[in-house]
Amino acid sequence: MAVAALRSEGGVWCYVGGNCIKLRDNFESKKEGLEKQLTDILGETWKIDINPNAIWAYAEDDSYGKDNLGACLHSYIADTIWNLKYFLEKHGDLGKTELNTVATAHTLTLALDTTGSVSYASCDIHDGTLRLLFQEGNLGTNISQTTKIETLEAALCAANPDAAALSYSARLNIAQVWDAKLPDLQKKIAAQLANDKIVLDPNFAAVYATLKAAPGVAKERPDWEKSLGYIMHQYFSGLLHTLEYQKFEKDDMLQEGFAEAVEKGEIRFRVVEKLGRTYNESVVEDGVFWLQTKPDMWGTNCGDVASDVVNLL
Repeated sequence: MAVAALRSEGGVWCYVGGNCIKLRDNFESKKEGLEKQLTDILGETWKIDINPNAIWAYAEDDSYGKDNLGACLHSYIADTIWNLKYFLEKHGDLGKTELNTVATAHTLTLALDTTGSVSYASCDIHDGTLRLLFQEGNLGTNISQTTKIETLEAALCAANPDAAALSYSARLNIAQVWDAKLPDLQKKIAAQLANDKIVLDPNFAAVYATLKAAPGVAKERPDWEKSLGYIMHQYFSGLLHTLEYQKFEKDDMLQEGFAEAVEKGEIRFRVVEKLGRTYNESVVEDGVFWLQTKPDMWGTNCGDVASDVVNLL
């Protein structure tokens, strides 16, 4: 594609060869205000760095981008600001901190997707910059989808440089589900076991690493990272249900038996290669009560994980 150019004539940006575009009025004059909105939303100083020439080169004839580049650029930024507000409503401070952390340049730009993986519009974090991406031939198309909440979340996950660390999606679900519900879960299990010091350890880092490395998990459960905290809560809730069903809270002998067998006072979770049962099971090892499953059975029949607890005491 031949690279077109823009020149400034009296503050009005013009396409060399004709078709003046009021870039100043529709975008440049509003840029500072847009940057302030970004800064206010994200709590850090953010800048907008867009090269009109680089974008104009990909504007199709009779398209929004060619007919009014300034308004087109403004739409990309304005829609991103709206999407960020919604994103932060749902993801809270964790989302704000994550974006400010991985997008180290605190800069927003617009660029052509060169990977061939984008359909119409998307975004990513590249060299610390949040890039709004458009598919070649589709500048100005589906602008509002560029930073929709799912797309931005995926970009944050992809920007995580440490493959062994929990992804952003996993950490978000842990915070929103596991962490939020843990106090109540802890209180109820402690009451059943007559032990307010009982430790519940989901072992998230190890579980995440095992599931991520296991072939087939992503294919069978594509949502596994986004539901990590929820599924873990289901397993521990399964334990609670069994304790309640067996009436541990009213049975001193069961409580004493558990305390003697689980002398370390820890209930932990792990993913193992082999099980003695089909879906999941519980075992007592070295004074620790383990809830466990296999990678290919992750999230299946969570409520049965501790169904044999009485037999283990």
